[in-house]
Amino acid sequence: MTPTAWYEGRTSLDVSLAADWAWIGLRSGDGLNRLHSDLLVALDRLFVDLRGTGVRRVALSHAGWMAERGHHFSAGADLHEVGALDPVAAEPFARRGQRVMGHLLWPGWRTLTLISGVAMGGGCDLALHGQERWAVDADPATGRGGLRLAHPAAKHGILTGFGGTVRLPELLGRSGADRLFRQFETWGAAEALAAGAVHRVLAPEAARAAVLAWLGQGA
Repeated sequence: MTPTAWYEGRTSLDVSLAADWAWIGLRSGDGLNRLHSDLLVALDRLFVDLRGTGVRRVALSHAGWMAERGHHFSAGADLHEVGALDPVAAEPFARRGQRVMGHLLWPGWRTLTLISGVAMGGGCDLALHGQERWAVDADPATGRGGLRLAHPAAKHGILTGFGGTVRLPELLGRSGADRLFRQFETWGAAEALAAGAVHRVLAPEAARAAVLAWLGQGA
């Protein structure tokens, strides 16, 4: 099934849609898929639309995995936008992100995040809000493209407010959350699996077929 462009922006959304499932792909010119405000609004609207059409399984990934190979999941919130926020503007920005994270946890469907390359800050929040979470391993031939899961925002004195400070302790326990939030560790696929951040690690060549098989389980 060929993905269609659902939203075009600084980070865009491609969607493959069947009767009861949807695969959403993040796409941007620089490949880093930053979480701008306009993207969060578009994602919120897309999730609302999908919930109303009977979709029961949703996958979220870099758009490249929908065709063959993808790269970075998301480098997080746009720091230029975050840096320009004042106390009044920061609250609605955070709430936009929280709405998106809440959709991923909605009990009326199953969600999967396919996490690859960089998943940092708000991108880490987004990745870990999937009800199921799979990591893509590095390319076995080159060793490149492996997962880099991290939440370094506190180094800069900021938190995105997208819900990671609640979600991470739920998934990883206090000690696991501290490793990302306070000790600023960066996890590859093996470390993320050992910590319980992801359920499964896939070779790059197996990722697309595995996601399609998972989506098809809802049929």
